[in-house]
Amino acid sequence: MPIMMNLTTAEHGGTQPSCGTGDHSSCGPNCSCGCPYTGMHERGLVEPIALVEPRYPNEWLAFVIPPGEDEYHPEHGMLVVHSPDDNEVWDAVSRITFNQVVHVYFNGCLEAYLELNHL
Repeated sequence: MPIMMNLTTAEHGGTQPSCGTGDHSSCGPNCSCGCPYTGMHERGLVEPIALVEPRYPNEWLAFVIPPGEDEYHPEHGMLVVHSPDDNEVWDAVSRITFNQVVHVYFNGCLEAYLELNHL
């Protein structure tokens, strides 16, 4: 299983033990519950995406995107899962708490993607 972080507890970037439990319907970029939106930077889990990509060539990457980043073209994020198998990445992404902005993409060229998928 490619999950790198426990995605439903404070271990995934939150700062409060209750993060990921109970009713977090108001979670978001400006909340104060201790969820990843407010804890990623504090815990040092945000990296420049350009520095992460060389570590995982030709793999699917999923980042939780911090507040203030362009969610369609982020420059920084918290890597939560990577794998050459897109199904594994999407399975892991489905476990991420609902209140997070997630950016998923294939980190490689079209030829590598076609080769991995035997197309």
